Amino acid sequence: MRVFFTFAILAGGVTTLPAADQSNGQNAQSKPAGADSSYTRVSDDDKQMDRAVENAQRTLGFFMAALKAKKDGDTVFEIKKGFIAGDKVEHLWIRRITYAGHNFHGQIDNQPTEVSNVHQGQWVTVPPEAVTDWMFLKNGKLMGAYTTRVLYARLSPDDKAEFDKHAAFKVQ
Repeated sequence: MRVFFTFAILAGGVTTLPAADQSNGQNAQSKPAGADSSYTRVSDDDKQMDRAVENAQRTLGFFMAALKAKKDGDTVFEIKKGFIAGDKVEHLWIRRITYAGHNFHGQIDNQPTEVSNVHQGQWVTVPPEAVTDWMFLKNGKLMGAYTTRVLYARLSPDDKAEFDKHAAFKVQ
């Protein structure tokens, strides 16, 4: 079972998407937007999520070029990586991204729920091949965030409306 955190940047901070247990494709569990432990469980054989991670890896060069250029209007650069503890894998967003040498460096942006070997705020080093998603805002438009888009599409209409009401951008 993989756990994917996902979020939206708000004017005043970060919020998470409402969580839904996606094992067996069912919406079994939901938490309100902004809940500290909001996460989504994704089964190991989730083809849509696998494609999202593949897209993130395939387009990582675009993210790296934008991070290096840091043009006006480009903000909130983050990557996602899976952290492993025993038989648990939890994918966490990493903020304050820099790229030096051959690796990304940044700070874990989520409070882990399933793994205990890392913590929110911890500085980590991530090789490009370990990135499972990336995102940034380009003049307020969400770029990347492939796993977020998959999870957003699975939300109920009410949860999407709640998310959209608070997000500083639209997931399109």
